Amino acid sequence: MKVLIQYTQTGKYRDQAWEAYMLRAKGDLHAVTPSYAAQLIKQNKAHLFTTEDSDIVIEM
Repeated sequence: MKVLIQYTQTGKYRDQAWEAYMLRAKGDLHAVTPSYAAQLIKQNKAHLFTTEDSDIVIEM
């Protein structure tokens, strides 16, 4: 399961330790693991992307 986030800072990010770093621009949407989403949100590098009804977008 992954959740959709929107980056608030441009930078190089990777969800899993074995993945290569990817350049993500401010405003980019990307599906990441919930634990990585929580890390980025806590560091103010991303926020959780929700629908107009405030539903969390989950990718299976």
